Amino acid sequence: MFKAEACWLRCALDAFPPERLSPLLNLGSSSAEVREGIQPWIEDQVFLPLRARNVEVVHVDMRELPGVDVQADLTDPADLRRLRALRPRALLCCNLLEHVIEPDRLARHCLDLVAAGGLLFVTVPFSYPYHSDPIDTMYRPNPAQLAELLCGTRLLDSTILGTGVSYRNAVRKRPWLLLRHLWRLPIPFVSFEKWQRSMARLYWLAAEYRITCAVFEKL
Repeated sequence: MFKAEACWLRCALDAFPPERLSPLLNLGSSSAEVREGIQPWIEDQVFLPLRARNVEVVHVDMRELPGVDVQADLTDPADLRRLRALRPRALLCCNLLEHVIEPDRLARHCLDLVAAGGLLFVTVPFSYPYHSDPIDTMYRPNPAQLAELLCGTRLLDSTILGTGVSYRNAVRKRPWLLLRHLWRLPIPFVSFEKWQRSMARLYWLAAEYRITCAVFEKL
């Protein structure tokens, strides 16, 4: 999650009273180390303010990691029932939809977790290079396409957010990254798919990473 994305989420969450948010499921939460150490703005901008307002947050991930409250697979009906039993009023689904083969199925499962009036805070890359975790389907929707995916909801707020970050930032820290592209340039036949991804990434030396951010209310 980018810092600008976390700041947008804070403003979006602040627009609702605690009773509309608690309990809140943080789907695909990753570990406490990621949220608090590697990307500390997630804790500072999102979860500290929520705790200050007495919003109960449940961190959910399919992996057993420090800082994960509930280990659950969002494709497993039994796990979905366990999560639904928590009676969440809201959920965060941040940077998940591009990592599943069937984003429409994940969207349905997310909707099943909340009752009518429940809130869904969703972010997904709009302009961003391939990144496997463990896969990336290159799903890059705009707000209207995201609304189509989450049918049965009302779109309350949305934006395509500029992050202020690009591949250029990574190259400044690790200039040797450019050598990878130079090495691959003349040999597309070794792995054409990897060659395409490597060449495509050069676009983001100048182009800013952008994120689709939206808030939905289940009807």
